[in-house]
Amino acid sequence: MAAVAAATRWQLLLVLSAAGLGVTLAPQPPNILLLLMDDMGWGDLGVYGEPSRETPNLDQMAAEGMLFPNFYAANPLCSPSYTPQEVVGGIPDSEHLLPELLRTAGYASKIVGKWHLGHRPQFHPLKHGFDEWFGSPNCHFGPYDNKARPNIPVYRDWEMVGRYYEEFPINLRTGEANLTEIYVQEALDFIKGQQAARRPFFLYWAVDATHAPVYASRPFLGSSQRGRYGDAVREIDAGIGRVLRLLQDLGVAENTFVFFTSDNGAALISAPKQELDLTTAAPGHLPGEPSPGVVNLNLRPDSGWSFISTTVSVPQNSSSPTSDGPGREPGGQTCPEGGSNGPFLCGKQTTFEGGMREPAIAWWPGRIPAGQVSHQLGSIMDLFTTSLSVAGLEPPSDRAIDGLDLLPAMLQGRLMDRPIFYYRGNTLMAVTLGQYKAHFWTWTNSWEEFRQGVDFCPGQNISGVTTHTQEEHTKLPLIFHLGRDPGERYPLSVASTEYLDALHRITSVVQQHQETLVPGQPQLNVCNQAVMAAAQHSRSGPLRARPSPLRPVRAPAPSHRAAAQSRPAREGRKNARGCGGETGGPRPRAWPCPPSCAGAEPPSPPGPAPHADARLPSAEPAPRVRDTCGATMADPELQLVARRIRSFPDFPIPGVLFRDISPLLKDPDSFRASISLLANHLKKAHGGRIDYIAGLDSRGFLFGPSLAQELGLGCVLIRKRGKLPGPTVSTSYALEYGKAELEIQRDALEPGQKVVVVDDLLATGGESLPQAKKPAGVGGVCLGTCERSVPATSSFPSLTLSPLPGTMRAACELLGQLQAEVLECVSLVELTSLKGREKLGAVPFFSLLQYK
Repeated sequence: MAAVAAATRWQLLLVLSAAGLGVTLAPQPPNILLLLMDDMGWGDLGVYGEPSRETPNLDQMAAEGMLFPNFYAANPLCSPSYTPQEVVGGIPDSEHLLPELLRTAGYASKIVGKWHLGHRPQFHPLKHGFDEWFGSPNCHFGPYDNKARPNIPVYRDWEMVGRYYEEFPINLRTGEANLTEIYVQEALDFIKGQQAARRPFFLYWAVDATHAPVYASRPFLGSSQRGRYGDAVREIDAGIGRVLRLLQDLGVAENTFVFFTSDNGAALISAPKQELDLTTAAPGHLPGEPSPGVVNLNLRPDSGWSFISTTVSVPQNSSSPTSDGPGREPGGQTCPEGGSNGPFLCGKQTTFEGGMREPAIAWWPGRIPAGQVSHQLGSIMDLFTTSLSVAGLEPPSDRAIDGLDLLPAMLQGRLMDRPIFYYRGNTLMAVTLGQYKAHFWTWTNSWEEFRQGVDFCPGQNISGVTTHTQEEHTKLPLIFHLGRDPGERYPLSVASTEYLDALHRITSVVQQHQETLVPGQPQLNVCNQAVMAAAQHSRSGPLRARPSPLRPVRAPAPSHRAAAQSRPAREGRKNARGCGGETGGPRPRAWPCPPSCAGAEPPSPPGPAPHADARLPSAEPAPRVRDTCGATMADPELQLVARRIRSFPDFPIPGVLFRDISPLLKDPDSFRASISLLANHLKKAHGGRIDYIAGLDSRGFLFGPSLAQELGLGCVLIRKRGKLPGPTVSTSYALEYGKAELEIQRDALEPGQKVVVVDDLLATGGESLPQAKKPAGVGGVCLGTCERSVPATSSFPSLTLSPLPGTMRAACELLGQLQAEVLECVSLVELTSLKGREKLGAVPFFSLLQYK
C-alpha cells in the first residue's frame, strides 16, 4: 500500500483554479544514482588524503556533498559484499531487489557494469527488477582458450553482444581497454533518455576497472603518478565528473541522489609502500589548509587523531620476498596495480579496517548540506533502506531489514548507534561498537601464499595480529580503540577497566546478533566445480529483501544487501584477488568440494572455520564441516544441527569448554536432522553392507538406536564394566586417572558381521591426555561434550573428556575380539585439535561437525 500511495503522489495533479481548468505536472520523485567501485581503497581519493590529488571530480563531489569516513563494506570480498548470508550461486527469487520496489513508484532502472549475482538465466538482472543492463555477470577475468572454458560474456539486456578479450578487448600487457568509456556513455545515454521521457530513474553503475587486472583507455594510460591503477582511478573520476555535469546541465541535479562507495578495500597483493606526508598542502595552499574540493576531517569526533595532519605509511604495491625492493618485481619494474587503504591495516580479503572501510560520498545539491562530514557508522547495506526512503517508499514489512536509513544523518546531521559486523565467509571475525573494535579471529593469508609472494598486508606486520595462521581470540578478544588507534596496532590491556567495559557491551550485541541471524539459502550445488568456477555467489546486487519466517533476514542494498544491523554478506570461493570465478587462493571452509564429488583434491583453506551462527566472544567458533557432499554448511539440516549445540566456557572447571547437546536433544527437528545426515552418509558410504549399529556408553545410546532405526538395522550396546548381564568380553583402556573397561555381550555379534560404531563425540580417540592430579570434587566424565580450552602444560587442572580417552579405539578392539568387522566409526562432533581420528588407525571415521 505504501508503494501504491507513493506512486500516486507522483501522478499528474489536476488543479482547479478560479481562472479555469489547468493541468500541472507534479515534480518527479528523486532520481537515484549508486556508484559502486571495485576494490577501490579508502585512501584512493584526494579528499581522503591521497597526495597526488588525481581525483578532482570526486573531491569536488565531496566538497558539494557529505563525506562518510566511517563507512563499511559488508564483506572484504566482491560479490559476498552484495548478498545475504550464505547465499551462493545466484540471487533467490524470494529476495526483493531495489529496482523491483522502485518500479512500483514508476522508476526506470538500469545496471551498468558488473552484476556478480549469478550467471544463469534465472539470476539475470532483468528477472530481478532491472529494465536495462549493459555489462557482465562476472569480473573481467581471462583470457581463456575458449575450448575448456569460454571468455566471459558481455550482455545488453538479454542479448550477449560479445566477450571480454574478443569483441571487448583488454590488453593485459599495456592495460588498455575502453570498457570504462563504454560504461560512462551507457550511463549518460540512460540519463538523457529517462529525462526526455520525464521518468524517474535508478542507475546502478558498477565499474570494475580498479579490480585486477586493472585497465584504462588510451587517453588515460600513463597519466597518473600512481601507475596503471592510478590511470584507472583517473578515468573513473573523469567519467563520474561527466555524469554529474550532465545532471547539472539537464537541470535535475537537485532532484538526484548520488552515492559513491566501493565493495571492499583495495587489494594490496602487489604494491610499494609509499610514505604519505598528509601535512603537505596542495600548490598555493598552506600546510594543513584544505585544498579546493578537499574536506578537512577527523575520522571520529574527539578522537585525538586527524587524518589531514598525520603522516602514515600506506602500502600501495606489494613487496614480495622475491622482489627487488618495495613495489618492484624482479628486474626492477614497478607493480602498478594496488590501491591505497589510507592509514588502515591490511586490505581486501581481511577483516581489518583496510579490508572493509570504504570511501563514501553522498551528493544531493540543495538537500544535503555542502562540505559536511558525517561520523555516522555506515554500511553498504544501508543503501537499500536509504534509497527507498529517498523515493518515498517503505521497506518490505514481511521481513527484518539490516540497513539503516541514512537520510537523517545526511539531512539533519543525526547520529544513530549501531554495530558493524565483520564477516569473512561464515565467520564472524570482529565487531565494532562505538569507537571500539573487538577481533574474535585474526588472519591475513596462508603461509603457503605468503611464501609465494602473496601478502594481504605488505609492510604492515604486527606481531600477534597480522598472522598467517588463524588465531583465535574468542575468550579474550583483541580490542582496539579506533579513534586513538585507527591502524589497529595497539590492543587494549585485558586488565584495564576500559577493556572490560567494552567487552561487556560488545558481548551483549553479539549475543543479540546471534539470536536473530538468519542465513540465505544457496541456489546451486556448491559441490559442482563448474558452479564454483563461474560467476557465483549470489550477492543481491541491487538491494534485495527476503521474507523472514521467524527471524530477521538481510535485505541488500544496491548490489549489496540492505541491512539494519550491518551484517556483511557471505562469500563463496575467492582467489587471492577475491572475486568468484578466479582460480587459486583460499576457499572458504563452508562449501568444500571433496574429491569424491568434485573430481579433484580441494586446496587446504587457510582461513578460520565457518560459523554456523555468530558465537559469543567467550565461545568457541562454530564447527567446521567435514569435506563431504551432502554435509556442508550450505545444507539447511546441518545448519539446524550446528545451531543447537551451545558452548559454556570454564565449566565444570576453568580451562574447559563444555559443549552442551541438550538443545539438540530437546528439539525434535534438530535431532531428526542429525540422524538423517548420519544415515545419509552411511548409505552412500556402505550401501546395504551394514549389519548392526554399535552404540557407545553412554551418549552413544542416544544416537545409536535412532540411527539403527533410520537404517532399518539392529543396535548392539557397548557398555562400561558391570552393566551387562550374561557372558561378556571386555577390554581395558587408559584414562587420565587410571584405567577403565568396556564390555559387550558375547552373543551380540557373529564372526564376520559388519558394524558401524556411533557416539556423540570423538576426542582423543585412543590416547590419554597428560597425567594430572584429579581436582577435588570433579568427576571423571562430563555431562556434555567437553574439551580443553588451554594447553595441557597450563596451570589449569586437566579434566577427563567425554567420551573417556580411548573409548572409540577400545570399542573397535572389543569388536575385533568377536571377529566382527568395523566398517566405520561416526560421531556428531569431533575435536580436531586432539587428532583422535589418527589414533583409530585404518578404521574410517566420519563426523558432522568439527571444532578446533
